[in-house]
Amino acid sequence: MSNKNIKSLGRPSSRRASPILIGNQLVRIVATTIVAISGAGCSGSSGGTSEPLNIVPPPPSPPPGGSGSAQFADVTSASGINFTVGILSGMANPEIPFILPSGAAAGDYDKDGYIDLFIVRGDSGPNLLYRNTGNLFFEEVASSAGVAFTRSVSENYRHSSPAFVDLDGDGDLDLFLAGLDGDPTMLYTNNGDGTFADVTAGSGLDTMQAEFSMSSAFGDYDLDGDLDLMLGHWGTPRDYVGGPGDTEHLWRNDSGANGILFTSVSEECRIAPSIITNPDPLVSQRSFDHTFTPTFARIDDDVYPDILVVGDFNFSQVFINNQDGTFSNATDFDVVVDGNGMGSAVGDYDGDGDLDWFVSSILATGDAGMPTHLSRLGNRLYRNDDGVFADVTDEAGVASGGWGWGSCFVDFENDGDLDIYQTNGWQGFEEYGGFPSDATRAFVSNGAGKFEEKGEELGLADTEQGRGAVCADFDNDGDTDILQLHMNDTNAATLWMNTRDDNNYLSVELRGAPPNTQAVGARIVAGIAGKDHLRELTLGSNFASHNPTRQIFGLGSVSQVDTLTIEWPDGEQIIVQAIAANQHLIIDHPDL
Repeated sequence: MSNKNIKSLGRPSSRRASPILIGNQLVRIVATTIVAISGAGCSGSSGGTSEPLNIVPPPPSPPPGGSGSAQFADVTSASGINFTVGILSGMANPEIPFILPSGAAAGDYDKDGYIDLFIVRGDSGPNLLYRNTGNLFFEEVASSAGVAFTRSVSENYRHSSPAFVDLDGDGDLDLFLAGLDGDPTMLYTNNGDGTFADVTAGSGLDTMQAEFSMSSAFGDYDLDGDLDLMLGHWGTPRDYVGGPGDTEHLWRNDSGANGILFTSVSEECRIAPSIITNPDPLVSQRSFDHTFTPTFARIDDDVYPDILVVGDFNFSQVFINNQDGTFSNATDFDVVVDGNGMGSAVGDYDGDGDLDWFVSSILATGDAGMPTHLSRLGNRLYRNDDGVFADVTDEAGVASGGWGWGSCFVDFENDGDLDIYQTNGWQGFEEYGGFPSDATRAFVSNGAGKFEEKGEELGLADTEQGRGAVCADFDNDGDTDILQLHMNDTNAATLWMNTRDDNNYLSVELRGAPPNTQAVGARIVAGIAGKDHLRELTLGSNFASHNPTRQIFGLGSVSQVDTLTIEWPDGEQIIVQAIAANQHLIIDHPDL
């Protein structure tokens, strides 16, 4: 990223500061070595007082259930993660239990340094709060935390897309649960002692009328310092003839001294009606909301978050932030042609300093008699060229993903190039492509814009009915592990441990200024061996599931990061220089 690009990322405000070295007294940084390496440290560190991560060394070899020489080992049986999913009470839309059997939030809710999980699983049993205790083992504590059941002491509402997000600005992660089939969307504040309290009443979200909320995303679209909410509402009935009215996709955060408060602003922000009423050239199925998976991301490279929406039936859309509280629908339907978009991943795969967009969709391998609404182009990769998307799927080689759902940009090998993980599956249509037994995809980048599918080689080519996915470093060893959610009736999840350890890394966590303590919207640019690597901190859904905000930079054989530029959401900037590899950095905002 050029100096010109860096300057353009600051918020136009009197608070804007020039970039400063990390030694400035306003900045605190904690360098925590995850794998003991002599000499690991950070040039110019000020030696602040922030609490370090609680690091437990990873196991020396994969636990029982590992998979030989493949890079990813299935460690589910030794992880403590074990559950099934199910909807007992039935739904108005009979497809929903097959589309969305479960969802997962990922984040360090107890602040012990490990990424924990919250999983919803229908109303067939309690929700699950898996506390990560180290060495890839999770302890289920939902009951003692007060979040096992949401309807009564022994009954659950039906939820989707949980998220760990700090909504009250106190520095710990609260819990958001979207509602299904008229069941309520709910909010729980983190009490800071391992328990949560229901604060849904009076939050504004208790007035939501949309029947289905499929995936959620959080970002500060109006740059007032707190995190707003965007939802996909696939399956919700809509009135196209008379106009949809308030579609309840975008909710502004108006929280204050009286607690957490959201206001529905889809119409005034000009998200509605176009998110519902845009022309659909492929099918005439217009009786319900098509939106699946939203993400706040800075697409045109100013500081105001734009909104990407993955939608079914050719309804994926791009909303550009007008910087005045409104959005413009900038979708080019000749380019955004994913057809049956479901999962979403946003990242700078080509290393040119802006955010590209991968959408998982459907590609049938057979075509005789294929239903029209399934005759699609498959996954799509949209390259960002100065704020305008170009479809580069075919040249990148990522179209063939079966019936795609959750997806992540992830550096499998820590070689510095962003790869793509994508899970998939669907019951039925066997004669058109074998979706029930279609293998998960792992698209590995060659560093020059092309990908090669290596799921089987990496140990990821399972044939479960995959839906959601979480890509995160669960064992704190500096590489990315993967949790897949699926519909197996013995255990509805698979946890893969990344066993590769021959490349270096740098792991970075930001602590933002309240109320955005997760620094959502911040950008980190790592200068590594003459090349810049961009990460933007997002809380956007992969599909009904969220990654944590920690970032991992793969370094390959390089032993240090030359510069690390932090561009905070409020315009402040800091620069860290000459950072040794193989450590985890916790960097505080200058005002902390």
